[in-house]
Amino acid sequence: MRGRKTQVERQRIAVGYCRVSTREQATEGHSLAAQESRLQALAQAQGVTIDRVFVDAGCSGKNLKRQAVAELLAAIAAGSISALYICKLDRLCRNLEDLLAIVRLCGKHDVALVSASESIDTGSPAGKMMLSMLGAFAEFERAQIAARISDVSYDLRSKRQVYCGGTPFGYTRQGSTLVPDPAQQQALATMRRMHAEGASYRQIASWATQNGIRAKGRAWYASSIRDVLRSKMSAMQAA
Repeated sequence: MRGRKTQVERQRIAVGYCRVSTREQATEGHSLAAQESRLQALAQAQGVTIDRVFVDAGCSGKNLKRQAVAELLAAIAAGSISALYICKLDRLCRNLEDLLAIVRLCGKHDVALVSASESIDTGSPAGKMMLSMLGAFAEFERAQIAARISDVSYDLRSKRQVYCGGTPFGYTRQGSTLVPDPAQQQALATMRRMHAEGASYRQIASWATQNGIRAKGRAWYASSIRDVLRSKMSAMQAA
């Protein structure tokens, strides 16, 4: 039994993981070659040889739906990895829940998770605590970026410029520009007046259906009336 266990342990290897998203591929310092070179240097300084590098090119880190990371996690679960080297936590994932799941998987299979940028090694309790804290900051940063994108999108919509989402009720499109639709704007005004006078969303939906008001190819429901009246574009037009 002891000889068999030793043989399995000898098959365990140290690996690296690198990722770039589309916009980062041409950015100096984030290239795949730069990441791999940094991992190899760190591992060599620790007396470790990285035998394989898993690579996801042009992939977002917001979730784990990536081919290379899926292969990596499967290899960890199979017990064939002893250490995982990454350049930075957000190269592995940007979601705290996913990060903690990976940390638990590594702990279960005795895999050291080593991050070059954050100087983290999960072989120690302090390293695990720091990893959890940094993961929370990474998720917060992603949420902030999403909020900024949403604000920019709304600003463009309010100016009716370069709008890439679905066309909101009350407008038509001319290229990437939103243009008010007179008939729909009149219907919106009536909907807002009915709502202000106490009509329910269901009653407004019934009125819109009976009067042949088009609902973007869908039937009117109380929920769709609510969404239209609560939308930022509708509120902006009302102001």
